[in-house]
Amino acid sequence: IEILKQLSTNPNIDMYISSGRGRETLLDVEHIIPYFTGLNLANGGHLIIGDKDYKFTIDKELVTRLVNYMVEHKISFAASTTTGNVRLYFDEETKKVFDNNVPTPYTLLSETDTYYFGEVIQFWMLAFNDVIDEVSNLFPELTFFKWSKWGADVIPYNRDKATGISKIIEIMNYDINNTFAFGDSDNDVPMFKLCKTSIVMAKCTPAARDAASYITGPIEEGGLAD
Repeated sequence: IEILKQLSTNPNIDMYISSGRGRETLLDVEHIIPYFTGLNLANGGHLIIGDKDYKFTIDKELVTRLVNYMVEHKISFAASTTTGNVRLYFDEETKKVFDNNVPTPYTLLSETDTYYFGEVIQFWMLAFNDVIDEVSNLFPELTFFKWSKWGADVIPYNRDKATGISKIIEIMNYDINNTFAFGDSDNDVPMFKLCKTSIVMAKCTPAARDAASYITGPIEEGGLAD
């Protein structure tokens, strides 16, 4: 927190949160958001820079096909839309796990509801990797960024954190040679490849480690501050 405070007062430095989360799921880090110039959310699907919002949605026909498939095969999922977070669960265990880990307001719909997802920015597929792999093979137009053994961000194949950062660089007229990216997960790999310097935390996925140019210590031991 102290490092973020210091950096935020430096007129030569702008900081951005780049996350797979949607805006409504940042409640647990709300206290640090004022230190940042902007947000690159939903894997490049939602940019917030000052009072400006930029949202990039998934093709509606593709949304319909994916939703129909997940409903038919009883796969639990969440949809982050331009108007908020909508979640459709098929089992109580999934709901309990998710509610305990990501506290956020949402609309809970059942399998029998006539649901409308509006403009979908990103899906979260709530399933184990074997199911995710099966679905990803059927939908080559989408990228499935796995969290670990369970769950994945689902976005268009041509969108990721790096496309969001590229848009920020364009809007703010930054020099890409002065960019630094910090991360620890598979969905950080695209921005590691884009930014000039990439720093991975000691506790990270193998793909993130391989793509980074520098390895720092664990978050718990002040790795980010170092």
